[in-house]
Amino acid sequence: MGSPKPPKNYDRRITLLNTQNKINGYTKWAINNVSLTLPPTPYLGSIKYGLRHAFQQNSPPESFSNNYDVMKQPVNPNTTTGNGVYILAMNTTVDIILQNANALTANVSEIHPWHLHGHDFWVLGYGEGKFDPKKDEKKLNLKNPPLRNTAVIFPYGWTALRFVADNPGAWAFHCHIEPHLHMGMGVVFAEGIQHLTKIPQEAIACGLTGKMLMTANHN
Repeated sequence: MGSPKPPKNYDRRITLLNTQNKINGYTKWAINNVSLTLPPTPYLGSIKYGLRHAFQQNSPPESFSNNYDVMKQPVNPNTTTGNGVYILAMNTTVDIILQNANALTANVSEIHPWHLHGHDFWVLGYGEGKFDPKKDEKKLNLKNPPLRNTAVIFPYGWTALRFVADNPGAWAFHCHIEPHLHMGMGVVFAEGIQHLTKIPQEAIACGLTGKMLMTANHN
């Protein structure tokens, strides 16, 4: 039978530019110029219980400037931290374009294996240079793409992925080289958390939700 075929069309496309940057003199990685720093309160609990001050409520950038030259060092090497979430509508089809670029050092661009929690995705294609929707869209394989949960972006290249947001939860999507994740190379997708009827206390037993549980258990 093989793997199921992907949906023919996507509902939302998110383009993630992978860059190396600096924060206060320290080397970081950033996605669309945001270096991920996870909050102390688990997303699952903060979204479920409406704790809006537990993390940044603005959605992270969904693309980057068309003028960005992925073949050169960043003009502005600095970045900022963030912990916002991409909120996905349940059962919608999402395309991710992973875009690699030059690092802080000239003529350096690394390979990064990206892993998605909670889902498998179809790997629709790879390419060199900057992804061009008009030109590269035609190259995408919608007939028999492989189904994976980890895919690579190659130096100075792009990788196109498609998945269906059909698993309620808050899911990390990040470089599987662990130090790179700790240095900010990741994003978080959330979908359908309101449909979760019971979240194990162990999953939210820290941060603001941990304090909430302690208060409830002492009453």
